[in-house]
Amino acid sequence: MSSNILAINDGIGSSIGIFENGEPVFCIEEERFNRVKNWLGYPTLSVQYLCELGKINPKQIDYVVITNERFFSGSKEDFYKYYDLNFKEAYQRLTSGNKRVKEGLKSQLKKTFLYDIYNMSKKKKEEEDATKNKLLKLGFQENQILRLNHHLCHASAVYYGLAQKLDEKYLVFTLDGGGDMETDTVHIGHNAELEKQTSSCSFSIGNMYSCITYFLGFRPHEHEYKLMGLAPYVNPVYSDEYCNYFKQFLDLKSDDTEFYNPSPLNHSEFLNKLLNDLNKDRFDNIAAGLQKFTEEICIRWIKGNIKKYKTNKILLSGGVFMNVKMNKLIAELREVEFVDAFPSCGDESNIFGGAFFIHNREFNKKVGLLKSYTLGTNSNRDLVTSLEKHADSIVVDSSSEINKAVAKLLADNKIVARCSGNMEFGARALGNRSIMANPSKLQNITKINQAVKKRDFWMPFAPAILIDKAHEYVDIPTSIQGHGSPYMMFAVDTLDDDKKRQDITCGIHQSDFTARIEGVNEKIYPDFYDIINEFYNITGIPCVLNTSFNLHGFPIVENSDQAIKVLLKSKIDYLIIDDKIISRKEL
Repeated sequence: MSSNILAINDGIGSSIGIFENGEPVFCIEEERFNRVKNWLGYPTLSVQYLCELGKINPKQIDYVVITNERFFSGSKEDFYKYYDLNFKEAYQRLTSGNKRVKEGLKSQLKKTFLYDIYNMSKKKKEEEDATKNKLLKLGFQENQILRLNHHLCHASAVYYGLAQKLDEKYLVFTLDGGGDMETDTVHIGHNAELEKQTSSCSFSIGNMYSCITYFLGFRPHEHEYKLMGLAPYVNPVYSDEYCNYFKQFLDLKSDDTEFYNPSPLNHSEFLNKLLNDLNKDRFDNIAAGLQKFTEEICIRWIKGNIKKYKTNKILLSGGVFMNVKMNKLIAELREVEFVDAFPSCGDESNIFGGAFFIHNREFNKKVGLLKSYTLGTNSNRDLVTSLEKHADSIVVDSSSEINKAVAKLLADNKIVARCSGNMEFGARALGNRSIMANPSKLQNITKINQAVKKRDFWMPFAPAILIDKAHEYVDIPTSIQGHGSPYMMFAVDTLDDDKKRQDITCGIHQSDFTARIEGVNEKIYPDFYDIINEFYNITGIPCVLNTSFNLHGFPIVENSDQAIKVLLKSKIDYLIIDDKIISRKEL
């Protein structure tokens, strides 16, 4: 029996997907259309786009799955103001010399994390009804609209999407800032069924990481990766010190199989503690201690459950597992035979879990592996009109052997952006919406940052490397050799070889020499593989620097018009759209 499912995430990481017979055929994040990075809320423009294409037909869609709990009512900026409010309360509490004021604030702040989450919006029920009403107006019936548990969607995404054999047993771990009264779960996946073993909810490691991201001057739910990238530069003496500081918030008397949730703080209480204790401390030391703390506690949790359930094939999902340095350590555990993490496993990817789960439950149990993540709009949908629109500002050439032409430009040390084929879903550019460069020229890091990215100086770029040549440059743990990290979800060590490291120097961390690799598989990404292979034929290096194609602070480009605008606003040398080679006209 065939199935057609529409899945919607109407919260953080707003997204939408269409699934036919359990397979994703079109998935996109709302930010790609409205150009507001990390948009949260109903995916209005995405729905509109699919309606215009005739893809949202209530008579042809069996179920609409809503995969996110609407715990927050308001815009993205309102969400950040929530942190501002709690910081202000914490600061007032710390600095007020009036005992009565202090006691009043203390009374106000005697809320648990759960109270915070469920009272961020007094209109929670109205917001959920508003989403349902929008779907009813499109012609769907009440019995077609389903809302699934948040962490069940995380677990289903990685189990049904990445388990190599559904008849084998997997331990499925989910961990994030929270949803539907849970911040972490452990499931067992076996014979195409998921059974939850444990869960908990409190002010989790995900929330601690976000709060400290804010405390250090970055944007929570967006810049956590900057703390992870900063950590390796810090002397272990200081990272150990701050790691031990964060352990005071945990109950370490629990069984190893239970997650070590912090005491029942809320955002303002935790920020107050940081202000009181760490206000004048170095931000890099704090970041390193937090990263080490996160790694130690998560690994302890995972090892405890492997021991308990005697299952050494594991799967990871939820926003905390976007931490590729932690995933590296998990992959290296001798207890782990196989591990994979769902690509871009924040809330945006819950649409996959929701659709996979409902297809499995309502239709059959034959959902296969995720075959590709290039599931968005095609670059050529506005190519003709965009070339006409910008004709006075650009030079356009064509090539019948475009991949060879791109490889030649990269070998000549040009910065090349590529907007070709269907756009990638999620946070990682995987070749179709990428900026590429020769990885052996160290100056390309500065060149790309000055040209377009404006990244923090300590942040590394990533190498896209031919999967069949990767072993010559990096040490891929046995546990991930079966897939080779095609979605950039694992960091790995580079080999201790100065010549090899020099070949890919732009794609490795300059302090610890690790690399967040994209193992480029010819079956998954034939054109990107071909480009790198042609570059290899010219240079002897089977790798290119790969970073997302976007201006600083904006989402990855979605269409040809946006791609050309970024070319014109930056110092990228060439833009590739399908078989077109585009450059700026010299004035």
